[in-house]
Amino acid sequence: MSGTSKVVERVGRLLRGGRNARAAAPSGKPAEVPEGWQVGPPDFVGVGTARSGTTWWDELIHEHPAVRRTATVPKEVHFFDRFWDGSWSDAEIGRYHGFFARPPGSKAGEWTPGYMVDFWVPALLRRAAPDARLLVMLRDPVERFRSGVTLTENRPNLSWTPRAAANGGFQRGCYADQLMRLWTVFPRDQVIILLYEECVADPRRQLRRTFEFLGLDPAAADRIDVHRRVNESRTAKVVLSREQRAALARAYALENARLADALPEIDLSRWTTAVTALGGPAA
Repeated sequence: MSGTSKVVERVGRLLRGGRNARAAAPSGKPAEVPEGWQVGPPDFVGVGTARSGTTWWDELIHEHPAVRRTATVPKEVHFFDRFWDGSWSDAEIGRYHGFFARPPGSKAGEWTPGYMVDFWVPALLRRAAPDARLLVMLRDPVERFRSGVTLTENRPNLSWTPRAAANGGFQRGCYADQLMRLWTVFPRDQVIILLYEECVADPRRQLRRTFEFLGLDPAAADRIDVHRRVNESRTAKVVLSREQRAALARAYALENARLADALPEIDLSRWTTAVTALGGPAA
């Protein structure tokens, strides 16, 4: 690799928040289209956020009988990751649509949690799937940060330096700017905001809400095992000290206040960032 190529790759990696360069290519393969099925833009796209239960929620959505995904298409397509340099062309729209095959009357979609944090993605997604319903799962940013550190610690193959991991991990929990960027190109009523903590506390209610948002029969949620475990790690979780947790809560306090102003209808009282004292997280 030439010196110029190395610089370009380093810039790309920084813009992707320190993520491994392998994420620059789409995951999986375009759908193999059975006879009678149709290909087109996704009906829904999950865009955020990493380490927030999105794999669990995506699998629950795909338990609905009217949602389909072919075996070659993963949960996270990562289609837009590589276009940070402006190399997008309209020909890419058809390539993206190729991942979404479904029989008539069914819905198809994907959930790549990094889409919301990557500033170039919303505008491209709007061009490729203007009518898609967008899903955002938010988690207490302190807990999301801790979970991200756990992932990094247990996957040494990731090409992150400790500083890049810390910086990228922290920024991913700054939700207000990410949502504002999303809302500049998509109407707010085309985006559902889910709180991980509410989904854990009452998954069936939140799944019904999700199905209604996607235009699906919400009664299907009553027949789904909402407590199934997915993507469960067997490695030791990183434990934050009270001082570390309080420091992160203080660091996120202003960002959290901005989020509350932007979304007055959501309840953030379960989040560590609801308090900043050393006394620990809110109940």
